[in-house]
Amino acid sequence: MAVKPASAWSQNWTGSAGKATTNYQAGVESYSGDWVNSTLSQQATMQANWLASLANGTWANGVQNKTTQGWKNDTVAKMANFGVGFQAGANRYAAAAAKLQPFMQQAVASLPARGDITANLQRSNALAMALHAQRGNFKA
Repeated sequence: MAVKPASAWSQNWTGSAGKATTNYQAGVESYSGDWVNSTLSQQATMQANWLASLANGTWANGVQNKTTQGWKNDTVAKMANFGVGFQAGANRYAAAAAKLQPFMQQAVASLPARGDITANLQRSNALAMALHAQRGNFKA
């Protein structure tokens, strides 16, 4: 039996994207377990594996084998995913912005007046502290 050329392997793999995407979505949607607790239960394992990869050189070897140019090439090749992520998160961003905007309006109105560099730094610090006090309250 003849083995297909590597170019056919690549074409078949790329050509399967539509079906793979459909199967991926179906798999996610059909999951009926408790994702949160299942994921959290693996925290110690994840940490141990990460620390082991640092200790035994696996992580460093992977970084060195990738090279800076390899990282650049792979990252730019996935650039379309960046825009897809913006679209996928648009509704959550809008929901978070709707929560944050009234707070910002009130916080900015209560800031000290603008002035010299010292006054402007105090103004900036006051806004930073107000936002810090509210961290986590504007999630979608």
